Amino acid sequence: MPSFLKFALAVALCCASSTVFAQVADPVAPETVDPEARPKLTVSADAASNDAPLPTLADMPRFKPNAVSLYLSPSNQIRNIGFGDYRSEKERMNEVADVMEPILKAHGVVVYRNDPEKGLRDYVAEANARDVDLYFAVHSNAANKRARGTEAFCFRFGGEGERFAKRVVDEILTLYNGPNRGVKESHSHFGPGKPLYETANPNAPAVLVEIAFHDEERDAKWILANIEPIGQALARAVLKHLAAEHPEAVAR
Repeated sequence: MPSFLKFALAVALCCASSTVFAQVADPVAPETVDPEARPKLTVSADAASNDAPLPTLADMPRFKPNAVSLYLSPSNQIRNIGFGDYRSEKERMNEVADVMEPILKAHGVVVYRNDPEKGLRDYVAEANARDVDLYFAVHSNAANKRARGTEAFCFRFGGEGERFAKRVVDEILTLYNGPNRGVKESHSHFGPGKPLYETANPNAPAVLVEIAFHDEERDAKWILANIEPIGQALARAVLKHLAAEHPEAVAR
């Protein structure tokens, strides 16, 4: 191949969504913490507006001690940079997880969380060793700076993973008025027999959510302005799902 074509191919590959490469490979991204506080933005016009009140966290089920567990895996993709003040996917998704974790623990869920300095194989191995009831990877998306929407991936339709993915998307849509890209199978995400790593390899039912597109201006601003509501919505999805799938674990 001529050298100029090799160079063009390399540039194209580098510009592809980093979620793709992260889920095929096993990246270990070093943490770079920016001391600047998260920008305080007003809520985007794309925030959902309807008359139905959102369920409060006080209405959510609580569980018996050590009865249900979750592996929480926010993105470790520090090189996946979003629009404007978004900075890295890793930073923002860990902020979402920072909201989720104490809510889930307060409702009795045993939460194990990934180490952002490690990689996908480490996360899945730890989750399997802990024999968790549910695996949840939290990401934001990237494509061509024009695509928008929320979506969630399970390994195959017809099981608990699909049910959890639907609950996740439903909860995000209580906040987000952008496109609903729905629930998708991931068993052949990169071609036949090439799945998303974090949906294919956990022993527990597993879902990877792409909250919205951080390289598109409206979606990026919406995520930034709604870190806490997004974390609460995802926590509600987990609590509702665990209560539905493990009713015996609910504290009466």
